[in-house]
Amino acid sequence: MRSHANLRPVIGMTDPDRPDWADAFFELRDEMQRWIEASLGRQEQIPYRGGHDEGTFIASWFGHHLLFGEPRVLDFACYLRDGFAEWSRAHMLHGFYREGEVHHQTEIYTFFLSRLWQVAPDDRTAELILDAAHHIGNWVEGYPDWYDWDERRFLSWRIGTERVGTDDASGYEVPDHFRLIQIALVAHRISGQQRYLDLCTGYADRWAEAILEAPADEPPTVLRWDDTGRERPEERAALGAHHHGDSPLERVEPHVPAGTIDVMLDLHALTGEQRYAYAARRLCEALLPALADPYSNPPGALLMRYRAATGDLSLDDAVLERLTGSIDQMLQGLDGMLRFLEQTQISGYALAAARLYSSLADNPFAADRLEEYARRYHDLVGERPATGAREETPALVVETLNPEPVAGIGKRRDMVRWAWENRLGGLRPTSCPPPPSLALAWQITGDDELVAHALRAVGRRVGLARRSLRDGRHHGCAGTSIGAVASGHGRDGGYGNVTGAFYPAAGLLRDLSVERPIVRVRQPGGAPHLPPEVAMLVRPDAPEARLYNDSVQPISLQIALGDDEWLSIELAPREVTRVSAHT
Repeated sequence: MRSHANLRPVIGMTDPDRPDWADAFFELRDEMQRWIEASLGRQEQIPYRGGHDEGTFIASWFGHHLLFGEPRVLDFACYLRDGFAEWSRAHMLHGFYREGEVHHQTEIYTFFLSRLWQVAPDDRTAELILDAAHHIGNWVEGYPDWYDWDERRFLSWRIGTERVGTDDASGYEVPDHFRLIQIALVAHRISGQQRYLDLCTGYADRWAEAILEAPADEPPTVLRWDDTGRERPEERAALGAHHHGDSPLERVEPHVPAGTIDVMLDLHALTGEQRYAYAARRLCEALLPALADPYSNPPGALLMRYRAATGDLSLDDAVLERLTGSIDQMLQGLDGMLRFLEQTQISGYALAAARLYSSLADNPFAADRLEEYARRYHDLVGERPATGAREETPALVVETLNPEPVAGIGKRRDMVRWAWENRLGGLRPTSCPPPPSLALAWQITGDDELVAHALRAVGRRVGLARRSLRDGRHHGCAGTSIGAVASGHGRDGGYGNVTGAFYPAAGLLRDLSVERPIVRVRQPGGAPHLPPEVAMLVRPDAPEARLYNDSVQPISLQIALGDDEWLSIELAPREVTRVSAHT
């Protein structure tokens, strides 16, 4: 069944006096706030029901709280945490599921509890994380072992406090096991105990070595150690039921939802060891072909994190080439159609030219080059070709009947599709690169049009989703929820439209499972978040922050880039203030 939402989002009037990026920033912030307020009204009285990922739908709310100071986010998160704690006492054994597997049974810890503790640390959240983490390294007597310290490997994809493994689930490891490493890294931050870091480095070293020994476009997806080396039927499920095939992208795909790149970058930050950065770069390089895919959010987000964490800009040229390379071919095709139309006056060429034009109309990399073709089309046909900006309405499409696996990065069968609806009700799928890829290109080039386009797209998507989809509480992995649009579905690794594009552009980058500010702000009263009249953009490699004051009055703030000291600044009314390391 297919349905579509074609209401133009009511996200605030566009102010011509604002910079485009600031206008889009405020619209997106307000859409997030409306979703949070409406969701709280629906969810805050419903008791915890025991879903394996019941808290993950609010993963994007923590960044909203950090940027804008919404206190109810933490209140509701603690309500969910307390519900989970009560449910776990009744249904779990020593802080973890009695049986399960490393993909689903870890999600409540990696996407919810770890985020909550790092944004608002307290003993109760810490205890829930540590109770689970104790099993990762066999640190609780009387329970099955999960890890082989001598061989630095996990014993099975299937884990639990009562049962580990099956006949078909031992003798191999897949990237999903990095989800256990993510929990152990947060446990190390909570406790300071070296044993957690020792397990993480020992395990990651094996994968880093395998990744660096393999060709860049053939990263390893399975490490086997039994005598036969055969593929087990369960391995396909462990690698992702939504993906089959052996293309280069399909081989790197399992590393995205597993968090392999994030873990490598976390370990590089904690230890200073370059092998982790090299392994992360190798996987990022393998993601390059997916950057222009409209439905691949993680590549751009992961490359933004890699650039900021390592200072390595060596992939920048390849990034821009991937994002712009296909445009030349399409423009050549458009030129050919217009030439045929001029020579023959056959209407089919006009239709083909209009379709090619519209497929580029919402792509900011093509914007300056399309005007010439629009004039030529007008001279031949008598009217301009339709564009997403002028004559089409953004639309969300839900397709749930297709049972076939979906190829590529950050995709699953039930994900929502984005389109434009024309005046006759026809739908044109978007062909624009995803918002994280546009935000990445902005960080490389400094072209504000790219980040404005990215933020505007994210605001529209959140607006459409909150009018059309459920919150996502009962199935946080699913692709057809507001939570999935904002923070990603089960194959996104936590990188959705908001967490993958908006937050990095606003200065929040991933660190141990949560987005953390690389630019700190505080108001005169001490509130550690932006005033409601201020929009902010951050380029971490500059490093530079730009703040726009939408008020008619000056605003005083203190700001610190990274670990720098606090700097007092005054934002002039209706102006942009730049703050850099050299300010």
